[in-house]
Amino acid sequence: MSSLIAKPYEKRFLLAVLIVAVLAYLFWTGSRYPALNEKAMMSGAIQLEDALSFEAKFPITGDMTIYERIFWSTLNWINTNKKGMTFGVLFAAAFLTAASYLRTKSFKGRFSNSVLGLVIGTPLGVCVNCAAPIARSMYTSGLRAETTLSAMIASPTLNVVVLTMLFSLLPLYMALTKIALSLVIILAVVPLMARLLPRVEIAPEHRIDTPWTAAELAAGSLGSEGLHVAVWEVARAYVKNLWYIIKMTVPLMILAGFLGTVVAIFLPTEAVMGAGFSLLVLIAVAAVGVFLPVPIGFDVVMAGVLLSSGMSQGYVMALLFTLGSFSVYSWFIVAQSVGRRAAWMLAATVMIFGMVAGWGAQAWHERQTDRALEMLTGEAQTGAPRLLWAAEAATADPWSVTSADADRVRLTATPFAAKSPAADTGFTRMEAAQIGIDKPLEFSMTDMWPPFWEGRSLASGDIDNDGDLDLVVASTEAGLYLYANDGTGQFARISVDLGPLADMAIFNAVLADVDNDGWRDLILASYREGNYLWRNVQGSFPGAPTPIANRDAAVLSLALSLGDPDRDGDLDLALGNWTSGWYRRVPGEESRNRIVWNGHDTGGTLDGSDYTDLPGIPGETLSILFSDVDRDGAADLLVGNDFEIPDYLYMGDGAGGLRQITHADARLPHTTTTTMAIKVADLMNDGLPELYFAQIAGRSSGVSKKLKMQDLALYCDSIRNPEARATCARNMEIKTWYRSGNNFDPTYASKCTELSGALQAECKAMLVKDLAIQRNDPKICALIPDSQPRPRSFCDLHFLPVRAVTADEAEAGVQQILRSNVLLELEGRGGAYSDTATARGLEVGGWSWDTKVADFDNDGWQDVYIVNGTWVPNEVSPSNLFFHNTGEGTFTEASGPFGLEDYLMTAAATAFDMDGDGDLDMVTHPVNGPLQVFRNNAQDGNALAIALDDRAGNRDGIGAVLTLTTEDGRRLSREVQIGGGFMSFDAPRVHFGLGSATAAASLHIRWADGSETTVTGPLEAGALYTLRRDG
Repeated sequence: MSSLIAKPYEKRFLLAVLIVAVLAYLFWTGSRYPALNEKAMMSGAIQLEDALSFEAKFPITGDMTIYERIFWSTLNWINTNKKGMTFGVLFAAAFLTAASYLRTKSFKGRFSNSVLGLVIGTPLGVCVNCAAPIARSMYTSGLRAETTLSAMIASPTLNVVVLTMLFSLLPLYMALTKIALSLVIILAVVPLMARLLPRVEIAPEHRIDTPWTAAELAAGSLGSEGLHVAVWEVARAYVKNLWYIIKMTVPLMILAGFLGTVVAIFLPTEAVMGAGFSLLVLIAVAAVGVFLPVPIGFDVVMAGVLLSSGMSQGYVMALLFTLGSFSVYSWFIVAQSVGRRAAWMLAATVMIFGMVAGWGAQAWHERQTDRALEMLTGEAQTGAPRLLWAAEAATADPWSVTSADADRVRLTATPFAAKSPAADTGFTRMEAAQIGIDKPLEFSMTDMWPPFWEGRSLASGDIDNDGDLDLVVASTEAGLYLYANDGTGQFARISVDLGPLADMAIFNAVLADVDNDGWRDLILASYREGNYLWRNVQGSFPGAPTPIANRDAAVLSLALSLGDPDRDGDLDLALGNWTSGWYRRVPGEESRNRIVWNGHDTGGTLDGSDYTDLPGIPGETLSILFSDVDRDGAADLLVGNDFEIPDYLYMGDGAGGLRQITHADARLPHTTTTTMAIKVADLMNDGLPELYFAQIAGRSSGVSKKLKMQDLALYCDSIRNPEARATCARNMEIKTWYRSGNNFDPTYASKCTELSGALQAECKAMLVKDLAIQRNDPKICALIPDSQPRPRSFCDLHFLPVRAVTADEAEAGVQQILRSNVLLELEGRGGAYSDTATARGLEVGGWSWDTKVADFDNDGWQDVYIVNGTWVPNEVSPSNLFFHNTGEGTFTEASGPFGLEDYLMTAAATAFDMDGDGDLDMVTHPVNGPLQVFRNNAQDGNALAIALDDRAGNRDGIGAVLTLTTEDGRRLSREVQIGGGFMSFDAPRVHFGLGSATAAASLHIRWADGSETTVTGPLEAGALYTLRRDG
């Protein structure tokens, strides 16, 4: 110790070391390792909110100018790095202070000094930017260049938590390559570099002043000092050193953040994503990685995101190595302290090693891919050699765009994941909590009245643009539940500040890109508190939801649909309004539907100021859908109303005009009476869509034999979650005696006293409402306390005046039928429709709610799934029904063999490929039951899927019609839709089952604006194809 520490400064040294230790402890335990552990646990779910930041304290919006974005992104970079940078500066000053009392600071050998840097840098766990001030202090204190440079590389790359993230997010070979090459640089290249540096750069020429002179040390004339003197001198030295570090490093830090932000914003990321592997692009990628000053862990997270998005493995590996190992800020500090030669040499080393890593990773991946294919197929892959100096041409793909717009259309393919394990039935039913969808059962006595007894919406879609389909669940208790998909069909709740939404009863939540910025926003409909647009800013929702004006007296938009009926390139919104239902079957003008036009020229303004009210009799609308029913290139609109108010079909002219089809037009023979869902789809594979209307169907004798019923006493038996099961049982016990409205037996009023707490208060308020209805006395509504707003609302709405229907309105309405669903097939283009539901086997649906039309077994034919049930007083609970398309023009009920039976009353469902294996799974939202998942176990049948990325129109291509021609000449058509059904919104991905076919011959797209694109195949099965059209 005496030869290491200069006498008589042992006390000063120990005090300075104590400062170093305290700073390190506070940083590691209070910031660095907790934050890194969170990132490690989040793994692939981490989302980057800004160009160089994990979190965007200042949201970046699409309407910002480039200068505004640079300014706010730079501030976000500073905010993301502030803790680490502050620690770096404080620690650097403390290290410099402690090191000034050391007599020996280096070894004689270059390798030994590099090992010392490795030992110092690895546990620090700071980012490459935060390590720079520390490296500056190390060099200034007298440590040699080998130690300084090695520590600066080791700290951000070899931190133990970052390594954990590395192995969890990325392929093993990438992780091992990064570690191995980092160690090579630290232990081999840095010592070799030191041989090439001028001697003055190996050890610092200008060191910080020491508190002794060489003569004093030689003479041993320095006496011991008191503790108070040591404390004062250490404090004075620390302040002096802190100022030195601040003035030497902080201005450069801010400059580096600004320059890095500028480069990140102007990067042509999408061009690199679509490029094949080439040396020129690899050089550019490595150079960018060396330049950007990123926070710790950013390299691993970004590499994971880019790999999932389909970037070439070589580019990902190059970025994984260069990002975080060095940066422009590192260059500034090394050039300022050691010298420019050292700065350029280290930057070039990291860049070259990054290129080598990238080239090797690409070669390794291709070799392993060929080996795997040979192992699985028995055939070696002998593809054409890769191009060296340019990205591979698009013609290397087996498909080509053959339409006139080929120069602005690009198609990329992402293989499906491995199929789900085989099972005894086509689907496996499980509670959604088993895959992370942990929304609790939310059903109580105030839910035992419409619309609350009809469930809440489900919407699937990619919230965070990671390629996996996420889930949004509406809630009348908590506002919203958002769930992120990890790509394997496992979900985690997204933490989001709901603000005022948390206290609203949200019924509908729809994912749709309203402002065409590439991020899907949320359109929300609440009970008696209006509709809202909540903008998605790069995968999060940081701003406040903005209102979408509806009619002044509107109660609830229970049905929503989005499309582009004016063909101006953005999404407009159809509001299907609902007021009270049940006993008041004919609403007033408060229920009139309207279209809210999107202000395309003002950056996606959907505020309700520009609207068109729809003609016809206002009804209790349960389903609404934009769809081009006659395939003339213009979106039409279908409206499904409950009870006696007729359904409506409005034919679009492509310019925003909509003409009501009346009884006199003789186009529609009839529709359903209690319409709950409308679907438009090509069920016969003839290129012409059918119109399917679902209602309460199957109550008459004979046809009801198709229904599957279960005794109501068994309702809760299938629920596994004990808390949900207890809630279910409590509600079912109440259901045994509570008959609402005119059915209520007043002698049961004493039942409320048997309940406790909030439930008792709810019970009393609901029964007062029932008594008011029974007595037909609206004044009784005033007896409901203010603490029970829902029952008071039910009561007040029931007594609103009924709107008189005029003779002309009644005459114009299309006829309605009872007890049977309706399937309308077009008799030739432009002709009339005929109802073929009975002939096809689709007339029965039970108490139908949402209806799914999709190819669930990948046999090339679309099937029909109807969720079922009601809280209306009954003694049985019906199962959901699955009608399998035989391919011969008929459908067979097969919910049992397919594993799709469920006797929980269900109103909403969403169908999407949650695990990316090429078949459609489902999530359903029962009434008085937990969310259910139906995982598709299909082993037979091939498929492919299409995702549109339209930069010339609405981003997801809503309204586009896709026609796939199979190799045997069959033509399968799908339309991209948002809406229809009942409170259920599927992700806008188009799924094609192909049966035994291994590829499709061609794909034709008629976009929402009427233009067309043709892709000539083969398009091989087993992949999700993303088709991008530039503006």
